[in-house]
Amino acid sequence: MPTIGKGQSKQPSQRQLRVAEEIRHVLAKMLMEDNLFIEGFKPAYIMVTEVTISPDFSYATAYIQGIGNVDTDEQIELLNKHKGAFRYRIGKSVRLRIVPDIVFKSDSGFETSRYIDELLNSPRVKADIEKIPEEEIVSV
Repeated sequence: MPTIGKGQSKQPSQRQLRVAEEIRHVLAKMLMEDNLFIEGFKPAYIMVTEVTISPDFSYATAYIQGIGNVDTDEQIELLNKHKGAFRYRIGKSVRLRIVPDIVFKSDSGFETSRYIDELLNSPRVKADIEKIPEEEIVSV
């Protein structure tokens, strides 16, 4: 994680967000077209959930989630091995002075939300909630 120095904010700028979203669309379109011809790669079972970009626009991280019964780590390894094709297409599709070096990583957001859902629906938590009088429960 890069250190935040003077003059840098923790939140990405509007331009960073806009460029990252454009890159996400380019990557998703490439996966939908299914003309990558990478042996062992299953683009129909891969989803680009988010792209983040560094403040200087030289690095981008694409977060990938596997759909169904697919080895996400194996697919990410293949994507990172062939990232040059993706970078080339980004360079052709998005107007930037510098085409960012792209890294593919696994998106753990779905697993985290599933884990939280399992916790909230566990018998132990439900028993605790039932012990609280209804008038003490704060609705959001």
